[in-house]
Amino acid sequence: MAVHERVILCVDDEALPLTLRTLVLQKNGYRVKTALSAADAMQVLHSCSVDLVLTDHLMPGGTGTELARSVKQIWPDLPVVLISGVNEIPADATHIDLFISKVEGPMAMCEKISAVLAQTGRPVE
Repeated sequence: MAVHERVILCVDDEALPLTLRTLVLQKNGYRVKTALSAADAMQVLHSCSVDLVLTDHLMPGGTGTELARSVKQIWPDLPVVLISGVNEIPADATHIDLFISKVEGPMAMCEKISAVLAQTGRPVE
C-alpha cells in the first residue's frame, strides 16, 4: 500500500515566513503547497487536493479568517489552521479548526498540526 504524504497548503503574504514555515513542515514529513494570498490559496485548492490549510491571519486582500470561511463553504471537512503574530483569537475566527500563535514556535506548530490531522479520520502515516 502506498504511503500517503499529508499535503499542507501554507498561506502567507510574506515570502520569508512562508519559506521558513515550508521548510519546517517539509522537515516534519509533509508535502507543502504555498500561496501568497487568500485568492491564490483558493486557486491552489481548486487545482489540487490538500489535507490541511495553514494560513497567516493578517494579509492584504483577505484575512486568514475570511479565507477559512471561503474554504469551509466549499470543503467543510478540510481543516483550516490560523497562525498569527497576534496572541488573541480573532473575533471572526468561527470557521477555523485551530489557532496557533507564532510565538509558540515551530515545534508546537507541527505538534498541533499533527493533532488536527489525526482527527480528520485518515490515519497519519
